[in-house]
Amino acid sequence: MKKLIEWVAVNRNKAFLTVCLMIHIIYIIVFFRLQIRLLAYLNIFSASFYAYYLFIKRDTSEESMVSTYYEIILFSALSELALGPSYGFFLYIVGMSSTIFYLIPSYKHKRFIYQIKGIVSALLTESLIMIGHIRLLDTEQIIGKYQPVFFLTNLGITATIVLAATFFYSRETESVWETLRYNMNHDTLTGLYTRRFLEKHIELIPQNKRRQYVISMIDIDFFKKVNDTYGHEAGDAVLVNVSSCLQETVGTQNLAVRWGGEEFILYFPDATPDIIYPMIEKLRMQVENMVTEVAGKEIHVTITGGVATGLADSNYEKVIRCADEKLYLGKQRGRNCVIV
Repeated sequence: MKKLIEWVAVNRNKAFLTVCLMIHIIYIIVFFRLQIRLLAYLNIFSASFYAYYLFIKRDTSEESMVSTYYEIILFSALSELALGPSYGFFLYIVGMSSTIFYLIPSYKHKRFIYQIKGIVSALLTESLIMIGHIRLLDTEQIIGKYQPVFFLTNLGITATIVLAATFFYSRETESVWETLRYNMNHDTLTGLYTRRFLEKHIELIPQNKRRQYVISMIDIDFFKKVNDTYGHEAGDAVLVNVSSCLQETVGTQNLAVRWGGEEFILYFPDATPDIIYPMIEKLRMQVENMVTEVAGKEIHVTITGGVATGLADSNYEKVIRCADEKLYLGKQRGRNCVIV
């Protein structure tokens, strides 16, 4: 079932055209069995329309969905004029007017125009039937007893299509929101948390639950030289590899943050420097031995780190400045080191 849902989500227009083709094939058989040839031929025309787009033209674009929309309006209107409103063929227009939002997402405001066209078409058709008493066929004696079956079938098909479109539309919308929420909190290039997320995370911790924590400021040594020598693509590759090492170091209980440019912060709640220092030192050695290959060239970098401790009632900005000062001290001492 999961694979089917994924396939429909990716191939929604193709799935919709296939369903429409199957419905018309069934109605071809039904109307030929009932000897209502006009409607049988109408369904043959509709089935040919969908078969053309699926197997000959192989076009499931949004433009083809617009053509499908008009075909459904035409088919529903003619079926209504032939049989009357009690058979429920007008429901296809109503259903398609809502489904159009899912099938042609990039048409934006034009979707409302199609909705209006569908609603107006349904109203005009029903007005001709009810007020003008227009009926193309006199088939009451032939299929009158099947009227409830036709109405409930058309209602069921329409409701199922609308429900499916709503489900997949909601699913897509939720996926977009999840992506937006992720991008708000994560750096696009490295996947690490953003500076804004760290600040908000610390500020949201209740004062009575704040304990001692450790912050380490990390900087890639001579990173500008990497960009100038190998190009920004190589610089990005180095950032990604270093970030992977940082994430591996902090695990899932702590935070790795891209502070800006080639600077990073590691945040360790409920920790002490004597526990964190060996971890940062191991990280430094891991980066030192790391090789980044770009365009056949091997790039080696090192990092310098500063470690500072924050208390429950301490200002985290001061702790970050303290870690930054120790980082600067490490650079003065020759880089590729960790200062506590």
